Amino acid sequence: MWIWRRRSRTDENFGISAGQRFRPVGSMPLLWEVESIARHPGELIAHVRLHRVGMPSQGKTVALEVLRDKRYYLPAS
Repeated sequence: MWIWRRRSRTDENFGISAGQRFRPVGSMPLLWEVESIARHPGELIAHVRLHRVGMPSQGKTVALEVLRDKRYYLPAS
């Protein structure tokens, strides 16, 4: 039996917010900064818009779950 719990509004982005920086695992030393987090109607997963630090013209969008997965990204300290 599954019990579905609705997350509170305070943790729906798991503490990730605009301005935070992340680096990809096993890659050249690149830094990506969170530009925005979007939750589109009808989609179950939030997406994060990232831009490359030092090169704001380079951007990409990844699922919030991918950004949280330590196999792919780590917070920059």
